[in-house]
Amino acid sequence: MKKVFKTAVMTIGVLLFTASTSWASTVVYEKVELFQTETFFTDIFEITDAGNYKATLTDFNFLAPMSTTGMNVTTATESLGSLVKPGSFTFDAAPGEYYVSFFGTAGKPPNPSQYGIEISQVVVPVPAAVWLFGSGLLGLIGIARRKKA
Repeated sequence: MKKVFKTAVMTIGVLLFTASTSWASTVVYEKVELFQTETFFTDIFEITDAGNYKATLTDFNFLAPMSTTGMNVTTATESLGSLVKPGSFTFDAAPGEYYVSFFGTAGKPPNPSQYGIEISQVVVPVPAAVWLFGSGLLGLIGIARRKKA
């Protein structure tokens, strides 16, 4: 019985540890650029796992905030979300190619401005029910062990 108890405790511990370490997000696109006057571009990025993603545009206010800025994430045929100021939005995506477009105007030329773009997968945390289930299961195993002793 001791061997069964130890195996059950170790299995539950590994499952709970694995579930708790899966909270880290996966970055699928990242770019930081320092520029003067104005800049614009469109880049292609690949999504390999279906799910919910978050696109974030950051103005680092380096020397001065940008005077105009915008970002758009699209497929070849539809817009998934856009921003006209720093912030973030979420979108659902299936595996495939996606496009991110950006434009920005430096705040006080000739001083440079700096921005950052990050697109990452949103990871859903393990619900509290899993933790309750694991602790309840351990309690039941402990009670069963005491009754047999």
